Amino acid sequence: MKIEKVYMTREAEELVNNDRLFKQSYEEVVASICSSVWPMDSETFIINNTEKNGNGVVPVKELCYVMLEDTYNWFREKPLDVLKVEKKKGGPIDVYKEFVENNELKRVGLEFETGNISSAHRSMNKLLLGLNRKEIDLAMILMPVFELSRFLTDRVSNYEELEPYFENTEGKPFIYIGFNADEFSSSVPFIPKGSDGMSKRSIKKWKDKIENN
Repeated sequence: MKIEKVYMTREAEELVNNDRLFKQSYEEVVASICSSVWPMDSETFIINNTEKNGNGVVPVKELCYVMLEDTYNWFREKPLDVLKVEKKKGGPIDVYKEFVENNELKRVGLEFETGNISSAHRSMNKLLLGLNRKEIDLAMILMPVFELSRFLTDRVSNYEELEPYFENTEGKPFIYIGFNADEFSSSVPFIPKGSDGMSKRSIKKWKDKIENN
């Protein structure tokens, strides 16, 4: 997989350029999505482009999640107190990591968006709420670009579709990352839809970290 488009607000750019740990968090996300390959025995990500909406998205996300969790120690499903405790509505952040340096806590939230455009807006608003309530310090959204999304599951949103609304997050440290396949080909199998073909594994959830401390 490759990164094709990136947009950082001025605040996010300052964090990434001037803070070693925020830069590390961004590089870990980039490395993880770029680690996704298809077919599984390939060294690159090649997608079958013979049928619109012909490929699933779960394996794409799962390979990225595996690297974030196992290599870089990110955690899945981190709830925001403002949603879980105060409003009692809304789901957790997809992936989350805390960095500590000189007794200073730095928190990064990531949404891996492969739902429809309504889901993408919810992800953006969830992260924005986390920033506004000072529960995270840097927000990122990871999503396919249009060229790739048209060959994924029906109605998957894409970077360009959300792009007109990026300005809603100006003034906050927010990063949008658009990824694309390395190659398009008719000679590779379609990516299974749902969790077909994926081996079961133990997800590194935030609640398990809290319970074990």
